[in-house]
Amino acid sequence: MRLHALSGALLLLRWLGAAPPSEAKSTTPERYDERLRLTSFAEGKVESEFAFVLQGPWHDQAIRLAQSTHVDHHSLVPHRLASLVRQHRVASFELTLSSGRWQPTWPLHLPASSSVPASGIELTAWLDLLEDESELEERQRWEAFTSALGGLFCAGIASEGVLTSTTSPTWAVPFPLPEHEDEHRLYRLTIPRLSAACTESLTPFLSLLPCSSRAGLSSLLNPHRLFDGEFTSIAVSMLKDESEGTVRFELRIGSVQDPVRLDRLTGQLGRRAFSLDSLYGRTLKTACPVAASSAIELVVPSHSVNPFVIEPDLARETRNIDGRDVAVWDVAAALEEAALDVRVSWPDENVFHPPPPSKILPTPPLVVRRLRSGVGQERGRLGVEVINHLEEEVEVVWVETWPWWVRTFVHTLEAVVAENLSSDAVLALDYTPAIARERPTTLQAIVRIPPRAKAQLTLAYEAASLWYTEYPADSNRGFSIPGATVLLLSSPPPRRVGDENSTDSSLRARRPVLQLHTPTTLLSMPTPDFSMPYNVIILSSTVIALYFGSVVNGLLRRWTCVDLRGGGAVGEKGR
Repeated sequence: MRLHALSGALLLLRWLGAAPPSEAKSTTPERYDERLRLTSFAEGKVESEFAFVLQGPWHDQAIRLAQSTHVDHHSLVPHRLASLVRQHRVASFELTLSSGRWQPTWPLHLPASSSVPASGIELTAWLDLLEDESELEERQRWEAFTSALGGLFCAGIASEGVLTSTTSPTWAVPFPLPEHEDEHRLYRLTIPRLSAACTESLTPFLSLLPCSSRAGLSSLLNPHRLFDGEFTSIAVSMLKDESEGTVRFELRIGSVQDPVRLDRLTGQLGRRAFSLDSLYGRTLKTACPVAASSAIELVVPSHSVNPFVIEPDLARETRNIDGRDVAVWDVAAALEEAALDVRVSWPDENVFHPPPPSKILPTPPLVVRRLRSGVGQERGRLGVEVINHLEEEVEVVWVETWPWWVRTFVHTLEAVVAENLSSDAVLALDYTPAIARERPTTLQAIVRIPPRAKAQLTLAYEAASLWYTEYPADSNRGFSIPGATVLLLSSPPPRRVGDENSTDSSLRARRPVLQLHTPTTLLSMPTPDFSMPYNVIILSSTVIALYFGSVVNGLLRRWTCVDLRGGGAVGEKGR
């Protein structure tokens, strides 16, 4: 026992003597915050937004204990993500796994950060530019990072083909920090999939939290309820600030559930009242002891005509967040008395009847729809329709990522604004054509839309011929194409003498006000009759089996006459 204590003390002294002062003692303490926001919609559905933030000090190099021994020690920051980021030299990344179909409601989802992507996998990362590293080695580093991250969250990213789905749309994804953008390169991976978020991804997600699923808000994450809703998303993001020497990890889970359906499943009439117990099948009993702050936020349903009741009153206060009244509970203070179960009920309602959408949904400033037309399965036109409901002219960024087997032609780009063909609607264009089985097509455009006008942007496309082994198992269902991204830009700042005139510099000064996504599109492609090869195989196998069996019978079988009276075959006596 003394020997182990002595060796540990010597190891600690060696570390303190070898490590630099900035690594031996950090001035930035680690911190863990958690939050749950509940938003009730006028149609009766409820959105849950779990946010877990872990931040602390950061060093580019791990702590050196010996000549060939380095450790990465953190108390709260997930060391598995930290070591992954340090190994692959990643400055920032965001991974989103989403399943289901749901459109966000305006104005409940105000900023661009509240946008909801289409179903599938979306991974965005800024990699550090290293000296003496070729472009091929950098892409291999990106592929290794996606494989490791997909393996950590059981997402199966590598099986979809990373290089054939990777783009760099810098106009849609600005660098998160105001400086040092030229020292990093953007990589974005988009894979449309019907079901990307599942329980296999939730289990490693919980293992990264300090209290896992035993205490705090993470104890409410019941997979049987989360994945029973209309939409579920699991997101992990990281931002490293080298100038401040800090790192920030944010883990989020979103879910949209229907309390009316859940109430009817229990034999009731269908009420829109909900609580933590009805949504997750659990109540909050224990607070996370290492959480610096833990709060439950409930957006007050001011759209409701009928009176409602919010409970409990213990440790509750009302705040104004983003122009909305929000009831906030301090979890640690509320759990001092009893278990916490936030409830919202409408006493005068027995059966909930949702009002018409025209009465409950205000007009959003921007509406985006997917356009696809054509005759046959080989050629057509593909694009988006953007409707501006504002009383002023706006500029938007239109970003598309098409697989390599969708051959688009940029010279066929047409912009129809207010039912008229316009040649000056597209202010800037960046087009990267696809290379078969190597990279997808990337299109970025800045479009000007007049007030109260509609713009239709389309290109001609041609479906490529695929190999027999490249067709999926359900090829007759169609091929999934990622949705388009449209960003509403803020007003441009006044120009100064000597300012840069490039598109990237002007976009850095204009942060997006609203970000919208179109759903995943199914494209029907020429598909061969896969039953014919199997018919040929079956017929050929049958003929070969009959022929082979006849030959074997003729060569191996011997015919002899058997004397039933004598009990032996004829000719055996003479032997």
